[in-house]
Amino acid sequence: MKITILQRPGHHTSRDFSSSLERTLHFLKGDLGASFKLDGFSQKGWARIDIQGEDCEVAKQLLIRDLGQAQTDLLAVEAQGVYEGIISSGLNDNLEVDIGIESPTPVNVKIGLEALRAQLTDGKPLRINEIIREYCLIPGSRAAVRITRLEQGKHFVGGWLADSQIERLAGWIGTRLDRIQISDSYRREVEYAIKKANLERDIVSVEPITLTAQSVVCKLGTDAVGLIPKLGSVLRERELNPFIPKRIITRCRPW
Repeated sequence: MKITILQRPGHHTSRDFSSSLERTLHFLKGDLGASFKLDGFSQKGWARIDIQGEDCEVAKQLLIRDLGQAQTDLLAVEAQGVYEGIISSGLNDNLEVDIGIESPTPVNVKIGLEALRAQLTDGKPLRINEIIREYCLIPGSRAAVRITRLEQGKHFVGGWLADSQIERLAGWIGTRLDRIQISDSYRREVEYAIKKANLERDIVSVEPITLTAQSVVCKLGTDAVGLIPKLGSVLRERELNPFIPKRIITRCRPW
């Protein structure tokens, strides 16, 4: 059984990515009677995984839950369906989320500014770049979407953020803990940077968003903005963005 997952090397080498993926798959497999093998990459660079063994169905569901499944064929995408994706860009008043579509032509899900305002700002007229900044809806981050408009003949897919994505954001905001979202970094790199910068006392945990994007959870009362220069001095050439619940509640909407 083969499945394409929502993980790709990005700016990392295929060798480093493969090593990181193998460690993750080994941990995910646990005691299941199944094996995972990287079987190359799709047109968009998503990793293809070959699953074998008597527990392959269970292993597949765990793989989808933790790493996400790429929907490579537009014909398989359903209106009102909910899919995991990776944020691609935020241009021309649209947040674009890549759910993996490659055939018959590559296309992303477009979430319009009005939809984002309705879901994330209670209709306040924030610009799309402001919404993206406040909620850290940055390229490389994982996001679940619900398809609301599907025009296969025109190769157009429109959507909203899925309820599960809103719940994810609400959970983060509800903790009142600042976060630092870090792109193009493996978890081990971020954990090393925290130790190198002597920030262990300021950090609760490092939560993977994808294999190459991490969410650093700050302790209560710790200011994410103040930690970014310290972490950034170790994680050079990486993008670090603050997720600040207090500011979101003030600028966007109560949660």
